[in-house]
Amino acid sequence: ATPICFDIETTGFSRERGDRIIEFACQDLRGGDSSTFQTLVNPERDVPNQHIHGISTHMVNRPDVPRMKDLIPILVDYIASRRILGGPVILISHNGRTFDVPFLKKEFSRCSHEIPPYWLFVDTVPLARILAKSLGLSASIGLKINLQALREYYSIPLIGPAHRALSDVHTLALVLQKMTSQLKITVPGLIKQSFR
Repeated sequence: ATPICFDIETTGFSRERGDRIIEFACQDLRGGDSSTFQTLVNPERDVPNQHIHGISTHMVNRPDVPRMKDLIPILVDYIASRRILGGPVILISHNGRTFDVPFLKKEFSRCSHEIPPYWLFVDTVPLARILAKSLGLSASIGLKINLQALREYYSIPLIGPAHRALSDVHTLALVLQKMTSQLKITVPGLIKQSFR
């Protein structure tokens, strides 16, 4: 299996009201040449929430920034190029089940593309809950389960601006390494936690 951490930034929180992906980043955890991929995405609409991620309408609504329909074939090819011997690719994100994956699915559907069948998804939020429970902490009053709280818990320095996709991917990769080590979860264990 090929483990790849990914993150997105969006114009808002509602896929149903037409919010769009404006940044995508991923990192192949095996490393090597071209192990990271990052791009802004032209949503073809205004970005009302620049204060969250620092991405402005001017930064993305430009002809040199790919639209999602142009990016999807490039992204699928990139992930296929990282795939090991026809095995699955595990795309790992924090809060993926309720945010990142549904947004990605919506964008693929909107652009008339199918998510490849060998893509599996893992959300690290349930792992953080297991960790909090194993440490005897309540997720609500002790160890918070957002990515920045986990970064602070593990004393991982911030790499780049918070709430930018590539910075969050680098943070997630390090948090995942610490969590899986602490919980003794291997790649087959991640596959058991995966969803399509």
